[in-house]
Amino acid sequence: MLRSAAASFLGSHTNRIDAKGRVAAPADFRRALDLTAFNGFFCVPSVREAKLDCGGPDYIENLKLMIGRLRPFSAERRALERTILGRAKPISFDADGRFIIPKELREHAGIEGEACFVGLGDTFEIRSPGAFSDELSDLTEIAADALALLENPFPDAVGDGQ
Repeated sequence: MLRSAAASFLGSHTNRIDAKGRVAAPADFRRALDLTAFNGFFCVPSVREAKLDCGGPDYIENLKLMIGRLRPFSAERRALERTILGRAKPISFDADGRFIIPKELREHAGIEGEACFVGLGDTFEIRSPGAFSDELSDLTEIAADALALLENPFPDAVGDGQ
């Protein structure tokens, strides 16, 4: 499912974590979640990096659909079911829009003191602010090169050369 711009997770935000492990979710991320069905989001420890992959109920549904396309009982399907779905955690907001990042998830992502929320459109990440800053400097060059790979997404727009 492709989210509308208003319902997308965009930008990055760094918020402090209190002694109990609570952190305030960015207000625009809370607005992007459909909080009528579930007052929170889902969080999965990344299998590739020290970060948490997060999203609303649609995120989990999409993961289930993708994994479900694999052959039943295959090693790949079992591995993804166990490492992704088996470790997914529902995270609920309190009345102030805060939530607790469970200790095992904070440890996986190397989060201490502050959490960086990185919007990815349909999903978002929670990670260490330092790790995000380090990665962003490496990714900027790749992103600049990747722009050349994109076709004009608005072929009817003025100034497209036709």
